Amino acid sequence: LAYEFDSEDSHKIHSVCNVLEIGCGTGVSTIFLGSLIKKARVSGAKLYATDINSEAIRVTKETAKANDINLESLHAQICDLATPLLENLAHKCDVIIFNPPYVPTPSEEVGSSSIEASWAGGKNGRVVLDRAMAQIANLLSWPHGAAYVIAVDDNKPEEIAEIMMRDY
Repeated sequence: LAYEFDSEDSHKIHSVCNVLEIGCGTGVSTIFLGSLIKKARVSGAKLYATDINSEAIRVTKETAKANDINLESLHAQICDLATPLLENLAHKCDVIIFNPPYVPTPSEEVGSSSIEASWAGGKNGRVVLDRAMAQIANLLSWPHGAAYVIAVDDNKPEEIAEIMMRDY
């Protein structure tokens, strides 16, 4: 993100209106982009952060406060993926960040309420990501939006890219 949005020759931050982080955890990525937006004096930009864990939402708000991000511009919501945002943000997210649970694990660990839910990705580490792909495609602004999705070799990143290009 720093390379894309915080380099001297990058003007991308000036065109960012909506940032969405799915599975925000601490919210560091969202708050980093929010800080760059603030520094660039981009008015009207909104930050959206979702997580299934209420503690993650609380920590994201604390991270925003600690970094002097106006909480009016941050919409942090407890939910599964970005489901409640699909209608209002359809094709309006300029940046989507998603660090899904990507470690290949037994499927019964996926979506649990324990800490392993943060890394348990099920078969090929893709159970959550596969569910999110259609939402990401629906939310991403086109043609200039960008989705930053964390994947490892076990997740078959080339296959993920192929699915996104073919199906969405």
